[in-house]
Amino acid sequence: MRKSLLAITLLVAALVPAGVAHANSSQESIFQDDAVLLNGQPGPSLDIIKGLGANTIHSLVFWNKVAPNARSKRRPSGDLSNPNSYSDAAWAPYDALVREATARGLQVLLSPAGFSPRWASGCSKRDCKPSAKLYQQFVTAVGRRYSGSFKDSAGNLLPRVKRWSIWNEPDQGGWIYPQSQAAPLYRNLVYAGLAALKKSGHGHDQVLLGETAPVGRGHNTDPTTFLLNLFCVDSRGHRLKGRAGKKQQCTHFKRFSGITGLAHHPYNTGAGPTPTKKPREKGDITLAVLSRLTKVLKAGARGHAIRSGLPVYFTEYGIQTNPPDRQFGASPSRQAMNLNQADYIAYKNRSVRSVAQYELFDDANVGVFNTGLIFHSGAPKPSFDAYRLPVWATRKKSKTSLWLWVRPAGGTRQQVQIQHSTGGSFQTVGTKTTNSRGFATATESGTSGKWRIAWTGPDGAQHFSRAASVKDH
Repeated sequence: MRKSLLAITLLVAALVPAGVAHANSSQESIFQDDAVLLNGQPGPSLDIIKGLGANTIHSLVFWNKVAPNARSKRRPSGDLSNPNSYSDAAWAPYDALVREATARGLQVLLSPAGFSPRWASGCSKRDCKPSAKLYQQFVTAVGRRYSGSFKDSAGNLLPRVKRWSIWNEPDQGGWIYPQSQAAPLYRNLVYAGLAALKKSGHGHDQVLLGETAPVGRGHNTDPTTFLLNLFCVDSRGHRLKGRAGKKQQCTHFKRFSGITGLAHHPYNTGAGPTPTKKPREKGDITLAVLSRLTKVLKAGARGHAIRSGLPVYFTEYGIQTNPPDRQFGASPSRQAMNLNQADYIAYKNRSVRSVAQYELFDDANVGVFNTGLIFHSGAPKPSFDAYRLPVWATRKKSKTSLWLWVRPAGGTRQQVQIQHSTGGSFQTVGTKTTNSRGFATATESGTSGKWRIAWTGPDGAQHFSRAASVKDH
């Protein structure tokens, strides 16, 4: 347990209204922190996340952590599509997460993913040519366990999970190798995953494709190239034929029926720069160049690989801070501002159905992403409050336009105070009522100074957004 977890839990627990409906699916908030939420006792962290207004918990179901004899070259005996072929201890973190999240009214999005057990890998390297046949058995086991009718070994019924995505960052060499065959390897994993979910009673659930990383470098593939190869089309939507089609194994391509959306991780390189900074390579897809993703999806639809108008879900995103990351990290205050800007960018794009926050807490290891809203010590960053009440200000002639979001709105309209400061204390200059999802826009006279919103939560305490300057745009 982190040092100040209990204190933070008490601080925000009263923000959680009882019986709150989920936010509108066109702009939901997805949260992921596997290191914290798969520790077997996710309740306190889930309370914080719920209090901050997130709707959905995203978690990877790591194949090698659940599978028996994961380090052996010999495939285990028994029916690997049966959840009982896996140990109770292996399932325990996921059982706890699904139970605790469901009890708090949070949806769960599960991604059965690598790393592959050794006996499911086509070579000695981790996640090298993962077996689609064995992956299908694994996903079937996961689907049966969280079908809503499965009881654990103690006889307790496990909740149903209705949201899924296939694998994680298949355009990265660490998740699928070799990348020269990544698209056909992943295509077969998708076919296998869809078949498994249908077989285990999830044929009408949400199933997302992709979970793609945003940039290609080194042994990785940029998402534009990867997705076009996955769909077996060129940039105009024409089906790949000849040598190109043969290389991507497109001869027996089947339309991705049952896919309801595309999941993407729109980070900038190193999860550090501002969301509006364009990436170096033309195939990269970050928040600054979302039109590239739109073009890829249109090409896939023209080639009849996916349905037209497939919605986009951001399922992982974050911005590192300095400290602790000295190379890519932004200052804590800059992180807060950039996260609000990222939400604003996503809000303006009609095809984007969700925003995402990766990590609640920073990790002790500074070599991994440290994109949390809370330092490893337990001290909240400025982004902690900024996440709850995103706000963005832009100048328009002699007026300031404000976009705001009361993230914990919970399906009810919220009243906020609009406050302005030109250097002294903040003064309330107006009020605004949000829609049922917590969104509102306002136009105020004046361009100088700073703006913020004040919101009174269900606990009766007043909470403030980040102070937004019109110079932020």
